[in-house]
Amino acid sequence: MKKIILLYAFIAFTSVSSFSQIQFVHRVEQPVKQNEENYIVMPYKTGLIAFRTQADRGSFSNKKFQYFITDQQLLSEEPAAFELPEHYEMAGYDIEGDMLYLLLKKNNYNKDQMIFEIALEGEAVNDYKINSVLAAELQEFFIINQKAVLMGTMENRPVIQIYDFSLDNVITLQGIYANDAKIIQMRKDHELDVFDVVMSKRDFYKNKIISILTFDIDGNKLREVKIDQLDDPKMEIVEGVLTAPSQYRQAMVGPYGLRRKESFQGFYMSTINEFGEYNNVYFSLEDLPNFYNYLPDRARKRKVRSLEKSIQKDKKLTIPNVLATREAIALGDYLLVYNDYLSPSSSRYSNRDGMYNSGYYHNSPLQRRMPPMYYGMWPGVGPMPANTNYRQFRYLAAQFLLLDNKGNIIWDNSLSLQNSVLPHESKFGEVSFDGSDLYYMYLDKTELQLSHIKDGEVIFENESFPIELIDANERIKDTDESSLSLMWWYDNYFLLSGKQRVRYQTGSGKEENKEVFFITKIKVD
Repeated sequence: MKKIILLYAFIAFTSVSSFSQIQFVHRVEQPVKQNEENYIVMPYKTGLIAFRTQADRGSFSNKKFQYFITDQQLLSEEPAAFELPEHYEMAGYDIEGDMLYLLLKKNNYNKDQMIFEIALEGEAVNDYKINSVLAAELQEFFIINQKAVLMGTMENRPVIQIYDFSLDNVITLQGIYANDAKIIQMRKDHELDVFDVVMSKRDFYKNKIISILTFDIDGNKLREVKIDQLDDPKMEIVEGVLTAPSQYRQAMVGPYGLRRKESFQGFYMSTINEFGEYNNVYFSLEDLPNFYNYLPDRARKRKVRSLEKSIQKDKKLTIPNVLATREAIALGDYLLVYNDYLSPSSSRYSNRDGMYNSGYYHNSPLQRRMPPMYYGMWPGVGPMPANTNYRQFRYLAAQFLLLDNKGNIIWDNSLSLQNSVLPHESKFGEVSFDGSDLYYMYLDKTELQLSHIKDGEVIFENESFPIELIDANERIKDTDESSLSLMWWYDNYFLLSGKQRVRYQTGSGKEENKEVFFITKIKVD
């Protein structure tokens, strides 16, 4: 009998292992010191670009900008470098075509700003000093067709300015700077030369109004969609993620809750047509049968029974804790929505009404401004100080919804995040989805955690994989946990980057160590 049990255990283990394949397929390294800045990694054409600023030895005011480019197999040439103007630091960045743009600020003064334009194919560098720019605290920076868009806040009010490279002038968008106005998302469309601004305002009666504004690169407002009231006047939108237009339609998805309290009630989906007309669809816990699948079996059954009793008694269903929509991935007529479900450690947690949902918040690899201090797993940013005054966030689950273009739920499911604690609120993991197979990966210290959902069914959950090297003759001596960054790249490929010390043998057989910044391409299947 004991042998039979062991045989079944072996079969179960091998069957799960057969699904959980992670391959470390390519790797590139650059020599660095452990106290130096990380490289920021971004997709560029079919490969990558990695760049950083690094202070000269013995001088904090003089910095070099260094970058290198790889192909899809992570083959690269030697890094290029040039000196930055004295006392200037990188505040933002973006890629447009073959150009890399850097926004530089002088000694953190918001008014002294420059833009460097770097030709990545020829290494030519042009610089532009921006005059008449407002002293706003930067929240977003991007480039569209030789125009730089800068968004920031002044006196807690939003402001957007556009700098024209050819005319060397700055214009300020009208209708943005206002009391009780917050920008919660911006989305650029370089194909149409427009950008969307999602704004939140409160009227005289403190009702929240969500406006989706579309501007051309000359600052002209092309469209405004106002979502000023949900079907239930007691409810309001908490936040939203706006998708790119497809077949003359756009969608915005996110959680909704009680007015002014943001007690979470469920999700909404707003579909917007080419004329600016919109239609809202709502989903409550009653529509999400697998919401509590992240819990152990006994706890899940208790939650489901409690939910069923509340439905039978016609009680208002409330989602405890915090729901945060991270991504809305459009695939044809379908939309995959990824939410983090988390619990703040403090009861005085301030809601996200007015928090700008930047690229960092939703999709950190494509953020175009430098991250706030102490936001971990980002270039040049150390771990959170041991200070009890900082809030902590306990991440409970990654929750997924697949919707069709009419707002019907195809499937929903949840994956446990194992009560992981972070000192900040940000997107917890990375998603690869092809319409059928969903892979979800995140970092747990120096290990990778991988889950797989196929057609809505969980195949496996939170399998651990240690970081591996490509060269079988090398060994990892240690990994700088605070330097690690994970991102989805394309198809079923992810990228892991950070700093390591690696033990290797020289040609003479002598054992030595090297300190490197690495990028590893990871395949999951």
